[in-house]
Amino acid sequence: MGFSTPSYPLNDLFARIDRGDIQLPDFQRDYAWDVDRIRSLITTVLRGFPVGVLMALDTRGEEMRFRPRALSGAPDTGKDPGLLLLDGQQRLTTLYHCFSGDGYVNTVDFRSKKVTRKFYIDVAKAVESPVMSDEAIFSVDETGKIISHFGPVIDGGITDLETALAHGCLPVSVLLDQNGTDFLFDLADMAGEGAREHAKRFQSQIVKTLVSYDIPMIRLDRETAKGGIGSIFAQANSSGLQMDVFDLLTAVFAADESVETEFSLRDDWVRVERNLRQHSALDGIGSTEFLTAVALLVSARKGHASGYREDILNLTLAEYTPAADEMIKGFDEAAEFLRQRCILSLDQVPYTAQIVPLAVILTLLDAEEMATARSWDRLNQWFWSGVLGELYGSPAVIARSGRDTDQVAAWIREGAGETAVVPKTIRDTVFHESRLLSATQDTGVWKGIFALLMGRGARDWRTGQQFDRWTFDELGCNFHQIFPTKWCKERGIDPVLTESVLNRTPMGRRTEVVIGDTPPSRYLSRVQSKSLMGDEEFDQMLDTHLLSAEDLHSSNTTHFFASRRTNFIDMVEDAIGKAVIRDVNESDLTGGHDGPDAFGDAAEE
Repeated sequence: MGFSTPSYPLNDLFARIDRGDIQLPDFQRDYAWDVDRIRSLITTVLRGFPVGVLMALDTRGEEMRFRPRALSGAPDTGKDPGLLLLDGQQRLTTLYHCFSGDGYVNTVDFRSKKVTRKFYIDVAKAVESPVMSDEAIFSVDETGKIISHFGPVIDGGITDLETALAHGCLPVSVLLDQNGTDFLFDLADMAGEGAREHAKRFQSQIVKTLVSYDIPMIRLDRETAKGGIGSIFAQANSSGLQMDVFDLLTAVFAADESVETEFSLRDDWVRVERNLRQHSALDGIGSTEFLTAVALLVSARKGHASGYREDILNLTLAEYTPAADEMIKGFDEAAEFLRQRCILSLDQVPYTAQIVPLAVILTLLDAEEMATARSWDRLNQWFWSGVLGELYGSPAVIARSGRDTDQVAAWIREGAGETAVVPKTIRDTVFHESRLLSATQDTGVWKGIFALLMGRGARDWRTGQQFDRWTFDELGCNFHQIFPTKWCKERGIDPVLTESVLNRTPMGRRTEVVIGDTPPSRYLSRVQSKSLMGDEEFDQMLDTHLLSAEDLHSSNTTHFFASRRTNFIDMVEDAIGKAVIRDVNESDLTGGHDGPDAFGDAAEE
């Protein structure tokens, strides 16, 4: 067995795919990258950075030992390929769709919801710094609506090329097109003041690099044994270790000659971590998250919060040391904020990523600025908007964290002023009623509903005690089903309702053991008999869970689920400060904008 390592320009690879010369062996899984991984790969290529090596088996003139198939979205030519792609399918398919053809790619978002996206580049943003900004790349859906939270504001979205050019943007799909340079000239004429200079720099910094961009390929000789290919494939798809930003900054600080005594970031992290681990809800805050918070704090005080890898590596020891001490206290305050909302442990945290800007915002604002109910109401609205809008579940949270740090702090400081600008996270938040039927246990919505119910005063079914930081562990609180799955299945109740968050509420372990597989009409009397509550007090306890005693005593599931959904909508609207979009079709509960049918599965390369 032998191999060679040629490199191929992007357009050459795309042409090979189009004519069927590069295909996949049938044992390869389907294309499954999400929007954020696609965007990250586009950014890497446009920066001129390497994206790794492809691996393919040379099959020219050989009988096909593996059944071939075209890459996702590529034409099926009916011809045998000259190269079978063993490693790099996700990367190459992504590049093929985004840099050629119409630019549309069928993918999933960070929640695994099936979506269609097309990617654009903001020319001015792309050239504003030596290394192209992450925020220069944004996406639109099939209607042209701008989906990326850091994309430009364009009324009506981008529905055609002329609109894009007039707003200083180019589709990524035209950058390698033979007419790409002409489009850039058109942009220079149409996009207003400064566009010509931006276009000139874009041609020099981005386009020239892209045109000459090659991807290396390990090309296995056609004599490679079939059994050896399986072993190579498995090895190529295994993960290795990568040096992270903490290791890099440790080395930078250790080499700092401006201090008399060598500073060990690793030793300092031991001190920091000891403080963080006093709060169970902060168990997801590791060294990278802490350094991100420090970078956000330091850069915010310079005028614009930013927590990218480059911002962390640009920290000086003189900046890090005092900022780290401040952030320890900031995370203490963030943990207290979470406790007050009954988010007490890591598995209850909707998004650990949101805790980072929360801690920084609390550090930036002094006691006087947080002394009013309005200040806390605004912070609360931002927090629940991020949770229920599921805006902190995406890898693009670094950009959002920086923007939120600046905007939320400014919004709170502004008080009741007419010039107060509502943070973009709050403006971006949209909640569809159908999400109450599709949210699963690992989602921010599920965890958020659990916390909101406890935060508004949900009480234990046996003792009548309110679930809070002092009683949660003692009572063994869990988010338990009200109508058991087995009972519902036997009666033909739609599993969409049975398995939804609507059928859950906080319960202590002593309540759970009484319920078993029986409905509320049978277990309520047993639960009450083991409590010290009379009828009126017991019904009041149920009301703290947004439950109707009458529906439960009669096991009226139809009215129960309808009433529960209405109550949850009211609770969500109160938390995010805006109306929920009603989109549930009673005749098809799997439908709707965010219903169960909208979600699919994603995989990694």
